[in-house]
Amino acid sequence: MSSPYTVRWGIMATGMIADLFVKDLVLDPSTRHVSDVKHEVKAVASSSSADRAKKFLQECKVPAGAAAYGSYEELVNDKNVDIVYVATPHSHHYQNTMLCLEAGKHVLCEKAFTTNAAQAKKLIETAKAKNLFLMEAVWTRFFPLSVQVRKFIEDGNLGAVHRVIADNSFGDNVEEKYGTSHRMVNMDLAGGCLLDRKKLSTPPFSPINPSNPQF
Repeated sequence: MSSPYTVRWGIMATGMIADLFVKDLVLDPSTRHVSDVKHEVKAVASSSSADRAKKFLQECKVPAGAAAYGSYEELVNDKNVDIVYVATPHSHHYQNTMLCLEAGKHVLCEKAFTTNAAQAKKLIETAKAKNLFLMEAVWTRFFPLSVQVRKFIEDGNLGAVHRVIADNSFGDNVEEKYGTSHRMVNMDLAGGCLLDRKKLSTPPFSPINPSNPQF
């Protein structure tokens, strides 16, 4: 049996979503019935300080040996990193992802991918020109239910789909929970439900083949 392929990750930012992602990443792949690939966190960067990155590594129980950086430039220049997970606020996704691509790194960018279509187009063009992997991290797209819904549509089992109504919401008091400065509601950081929640509702119905007349 051949050895599993090792994906060497760099983590950009140390907030809540990065914490959740890395704690999953360091789990034994066999718990997901996977044997052909394994993941290693090689470096973490915090824009505030290297000490914050070190604390993040400890909190996520990342095995010893991972580097801790106090700048994103150091992270993307680390030769031990193959792919970077961008977990910064929405408003910074374009510039941070472009920094990774320009450094020759593959990128998994947290949703929302960018704040507008022009930014997304430029990132895609850059990734193609450099032959780099680039994807938006939308986990709901890979739910078994999401896969089955798309298959039903592509197979024509639901007929022609003209409209989809989807809802993803939560009952929290937003002002009480986030105030006015948190990145979830801060418009200067591209906060708000359109970029943060809409992405979770639509992926199950996103077409695998956009040219399919069923869509």
